[in-house]
Amino acid sequence: MPNDMNTVLQSSKIQKEPTHNESILVERILKSVSHWLPTQGPIKDFVHHNTLHAFQNHPFHEGIIRASQMYGGSPYLSLSDYQKRYQNKEISDSGIDRALSAHSSDPKERERLRKQMMESVPSPVVPGLVAKGIRKEWLKNNHVLLNSLVHPVLFRILSNYLDQGVAIWTMPYSDERLWAAVGRLVSESYLPFGPLSDPHCRELLKLEPAKVIHTLLTRMVGSESYFETYVLELLLGHPGWSGMIQMAETQPENLVIPRPVKLLDAVAVELLLEYAFLVRELGENFQPITTYSTKVSPNSYLHPAEWTHVRILQKVWQEAFEWTFYETVIEAIEGSRKLGSPAVCAPSADLFFCIDDREEPLRRHIEETNPKLKTWGVPGFFGIDWMFQSAASGYASKLCPAPLSPKYLVREKPSGATNGLKPSLLQWLHLAPSNTLIRGWFISQVVGFWHGIKLAWEVFLPSRHRPSDQSISHIEPQGELQILRTGEEKNAAGLFLGFSLNEMADRVFGLLSTIGFTKDFSKLLVFVSHGASSVNNPYFSAYDCGACSGRPGAPNARAFAWMANDSRVRKLVSERGIVIPDDTHVIGAFHDTTRDEVIYFGSDEIPEAQQEIFQEMKRSVELALTQNAEERCRNFELVGKVTSGIESLNHVRERAASIFEPRPELNHSNNSLCIIGTHRFTKGIFLDGRAFLNSYDPLQDPDGTKLTAILGAAVPVCGGINLEYYFSRVDSNVYGAGTKLPHNVVGLVGVANGVEGDLLTGLPTQMTEIHDPLRLMMIVEQEEDIVLDAIRRNSVVLEWVVHHWIRFCCISPSTGKCFIFEDGEFRPFQLNEYRTLATSKNSASVTKGKQGNLRPCLIVKEQKL
Repeated sequence: MPNDMNTVLQSSKIQKEPTHNESILVERILKSVSHWLPTQGPIKDFVHHNTLHAFQNHPFHEGIIRASQMYGGSPYLSLSDYQKRYQNKEISDSGIDRALSAHSSDPKERERLRKQMMESVPSPVVPGLVAKGIRKEWLKNNHVLLNSLVHPVLFRILSNYLDQGVAIWTMPYSDERLWAAVGRLVSESYLPFGPLSDPHCRELLKLEPAKVIHTLLTRMVGSESYFETYVLELLLGHPGWSGMIQMAETQPENLVIPRPVKLLDAVAVELLLEYAFLVRELGENFQPITTYSTKVSPNSYLHPAEWTHVRILQKVWQEAFEWTFYETVIEAIEGSRKLGSPAVCAPSADLFFCIDDREEPLRRHIEETNPKLKTWGVPGFFGIDWMFQSAASGYASKLCPAPLSPKYLVREKPSGATNGLKPSLLQWLHLAPSNTLIRGWFISQVVGFWHGIKLAWEVFLPSRHRPSDQSISHIEPQGELQILRTGEEKNAAGLFLGFSLNEMADRVFGLLSTIGFTKDFSKLLVFVSHGASSVNNPYFSAYDCGACSGRPGAPNARAFAWMANDSRVRKLVSERGIVIPDDTHVIGAFHDTTRDEVIYFGSDEIPEAQQEIFQEMKRSVELALTQNAEERCRNFELVGKVTSGIESLNHVRERAASIFEPRPELNHSNNSLCIIGTHRFTKGIFLDGRAFLNSYDPLQDPDGTKLTAILGAAVPVCGGINLEYYFSRVDSNVYGAGTKLPHNVVGLVGVANGVEGDLLTGLPTQMTEIHDPLRLMMIVEQEEDIVLDAIRRNSVVLEWVVHHWIRFCCISPSTGKCFIFEDGEFRPFQLNEYRTLATSKNSASVTKGKQGNLRPCLIVKEQKL
């Protein structure tokens, strides 16, 4: 073992590339540690996912305890929080009984635990791998806090290298690999480049990164058995940047400005920085870290879950909390079934909304307002798997679920009204580079003064008009979609430029048949996409459509309407078995979930015969939007006393345009359910905006093929949203992003606290503070044997369900019996007790004067249980 670096460098001059064994070892280490890194994409592509995806191969409770031991995050709420919820009747005795029965079959053990659940016991603080790992020996034995020395330099390098157009001065050589870029920066700089100007570091920068990693691990760590543990601790010291680099390497298409970065390069750069600071602080003859006495064993992070007494109590409380809610939902569905199907007239229009939980209240209000309108729930990309490039954008965006790989590109041609227009003076000043002496001075002194006044006006008197960075701005409402492909040409990226007629027919037929909408068409079909408008909100893409990879789905709605209206496509669809009547017209629409506003596309093209239907529908939707805004406002703390729906609507539109509003909307807060079934399955049930609703007709799917397709998309998307909210809520500092207030956008790739912090993963408290952390319950209207086969056909879905990262229930459409998935099979479920189910004449009477999360109840008109 060399005592200094000279011996190592002498051997390095002979061989710059790693040996075969060194290369294999480094590759194995990086492959292993990358599994534990976050997978969050850049801020423009904030797609919800399971924060602890790396532990999904374990049962839920075991996985989150293991994760707690690695990351130091809390897996549950505190015991005092659960006890408070019990006192407030948010956790029932029935739920506790069910949780205790699942935990133990011994009556004495159950009674002992029940008593202990009410005791005052502090929740444990578990240090993660970074806090208790081997790298802490540098501080313990040498009083060197490496992270505080290395991270400021490393984060500046990474943020400038990955910058997507924010920085005035871009990092030189950023089109090269990170290792090469840093090497050239150090060697060609006129001024010393921090610690890397050391002669030893300059020599190491001439070697291949894998060789440097092995060399430095040998020098700094010593024992090879600790190499992997050391690298993992190194990367988990800044999980945000580590995960972003891993994403940029494996999914380079997610960056608008590609960077050829590799995790290999980042580890080599960071190890080199550590070595340089150790030399500066301790001298060249410092001892490897494993020469110190340490109680940390190699790969200690792989140890089994450690179940302390408090963790067992928290687990039982969490199960009781969840079962309390699940029971009320199942009870509501059973109560609705007992009422029987209400008389339904033939709909004058069918409205198709995304399955998004924020659409459940609006759908409910629409049907209460006008019973002649029928709503459906479908994934918000409407089956259009594509890349879309708007007229206002220089690059294409993915507008379909994250797991899909689009093969099609559609561009938008600007409308004639905007073609050829030159930007105004103010637009030119805004877009033109400002980092020149004259232009920079002019903008800051002249234009900046007026922008300052405008900013102050917007802060104190926010407008009710649509904000400039609205979701709808991603498309031109009157722009032309270049959607039809007549040949087989592809672009340089290998994408087809549009869809053929047969491909369009496949998508129209596929969507309609999957949800069971195959007959009884109304005169007007409206496909309503959604997105969210706000200002000063770095998490804007987390508010848009998850099925469109975190972007607004307006282009998808327009594209589907174009396809479904084309007579040639309809003919092909009819040959497949679904006949769309000639007098049925299809339009697209866009629901701004923040502003509670709906915009319609192509309404001027609606035939005269359907215009009256459209106008009546539009009025009903406007009234429903007002009612929806009033329902939403009850959970905004600073709204004050809102006396009318109009005041509520004005308020939510002011929130969207307010530059100082950290909560433009509450987004997916309290998502807890995903219900897959017919319209009658949930009609008349008040679900308080907590349910993803996916339409599905079990009678048209006797073999479960359609259900298999639905679950393949719904489970990872809805489950991912649910678990990201769960973990960000139970530990907002480790799994979440803390409060928004100090957040700073870094390079358009992420947010950090201040200017030199790690990129934050998870969700801010302003999105999760009212969320009840409950695992998603998926309820399917179908026979249990068919559902079980559908689950088994998809290994991804099977892992989610078998390991209980979501809970799964099915209800037989023939008998109404309920079955819960346990131990690989569906078992009959019986309610422990039947309570008097609350009923109300409409949604407004349920929510009036109430705050917080409300239990399901039945909306009953002229009927009684």
